[in-house]
Amino acid sequence: FFNKNLIKMPHFQISKTGSYHSRFQVKWRRRREGKTDYFSRRRLLHQDKRKYNSPKYRIVVRMTKRNIICQFVQSRLQGDHILKAMYSKNLEIFGIKSGKTSFSASYIIGLLLAKKVLRQNFFFQEKNENKQAIPNAVLDLGLRRVTTGNKVFGVMTGVVDGGINVPHNEKRFPGYQAGEKFDSDLLNQRIKGEHVREYMQLLKEEDNEKYQKHFSKLIKNKMEGKNYLRVFDHVYKKIDEGI
Repeated sequence: FFNKNLIKMPHFQISKTGSYHSRFQVKWRRRREGKTDYFSRRRLLHQDKRKYNSPKYRIVVRMTKRNIICQFVQSRLQGDHILKAMYSKNLEIFGIKSGKTSFSASYIIGLLLAKKVLRQNFFFQEKNENKQAIPNAVLDLGLRRVTTGNKVFGVMTGVVDGGINVPHNEKRFPGYQAGEKFDSDLLNQRIKGEHVREYMQLLKEEDNEKYQKHFSKLIKNKMEGKNYLRVFDHVYKKIDEGI
């Protein structure tokens, strides 16, 4: 026969009591959606009280599969105010119809944003001189991981070369290796697009079918081989001329 005394109910420990649920606070919406890292945002926006309401600017860089978004943002109590913005789709004006998310394109986007910002009277000008004060900004990566050679730092390089101060060092640029000297030539090659041209040539020799498929848009827009470098050189000349 079946002995009921042998049966013992398992013991369940209540880990979350009623007082826990009554005190539970829901996370902010953008944290729940995984869009904003408020831990890093708080440090980006932190301002000394002695500076009162002096503005603190950020270079906000966001990347998608087909677009690079670069914004010059000022944070206020009401929220973020976007003063100027530059997108990779704007590069079509300069003749770049494809390859708009490359390292070279990201550098140009940062350079154009800096030129665009400095044309406006956002900043204090000295009375004795007509020179405009050099603005300071902080790089905002959002949720993107910080890796050496990332295209985000291509945007930052363009912004710095355009005339805006962004605190940085060379450890995250392509061409840096721990224990060795920084190779600035490799960074310049990335900016010019040499690495893309070399890979196109290598792939064409090894597997022509894959080359035709992988670089179909560049071939369609006649940006293959040396033409790829010429397009970006033409854009750099236009920017230098102030167009």
